[in-house]
Amino acid sequence: MKIGINTYSFLWTETLESSVRTLAEYGIKSIEFLVSPPHFYLSDYKPGMYSRINKIMEANRMETLTMNIPGLDINMASPYPEMRKMTVDLYKKTIDIGLELNCKMLLVAPGKRHPLLPPDFDYVYQLARDSVLRVLDYASKTNIILGIETLPSLFLEKTSDLKKFVDDIGSDQVKICFDAANVFMQEDPAQAIYEVKDKLCLVHVSDTRKTRWEHNVIGTGEVDFTAFGNALKNIGYNGDVVLEVINDKGIAGIQESILQLKKKGWSL
Repeated sequence: MKIGINTYSFLWTETLESSVRTLAEYGIKSIEFLVSPPHFYLSDYKPGMYSRINKIMEANRMETLTMNIPGLDINMASPYPEMRKMTVDLYKKTIDIGLELNCKMLLVAPGKRHPLLPPDFDYVYQLARDSVLRVLDYASKTNIILGIETLPSLFLEKTSDLKKFVDDIGSDQVKICFDAANVFMQEDPAQAIYEVKDKLCLVHVSDTRKTRWEHNVIGTGEVDFTAFGNALKNIGYNGDVVLEVINDKGIAGIQESILQLKKKGWSL
């Protein structure tokens, strides 16, 4: 499996350009860009803005694997039409940037449901479905895959529920990004992965604890990556794996995570 790195760990400590240079220096070939200020200001986007990033990546034979907007900041399933419109528009703008950066996938958070007196599930489901279809309509003019991500967001939290949602969308351009840390908050990733083996476009890895949702260095939490790695082998997954470590350790945390995965039998 090929390893990619999410730029989240560099968001507050390095510029977008220096983040790419750092990853290049350490031999990383695939990047998942976290689409968030201060690295990306979507309202400021103009064609050609990322030509310098492209040149650095081309010089180092790197690729843009995915674009990823933080799902907690937006909501595809909000009862507020203004929030849904803003969310869809942000995804559309990210697609424009993704085309400039030659990305393969756009990760999409299916939305969330308010925990206090939540709206009816089917009502929220239809709002989310409509929003995804709007993003899909925009993406259909491209080759970019939409990866709907597993998230503990009080909506479509079970892997089986997300699979039903993707099946309902019914497009080969819409698949599933399976995030092991996110799934762990609800169910065993090593078991849940079988549910979506035919819908996978990407796997996210980081460590977490049941008592505190994290995306930490591999080996610092409770996720059984030996069992999860064996499950990926059993389903024949040989696609991309993105390390989405979110802490202040930067490249050191990334290196330690890769080392820990290899110790647990992962072939990267």
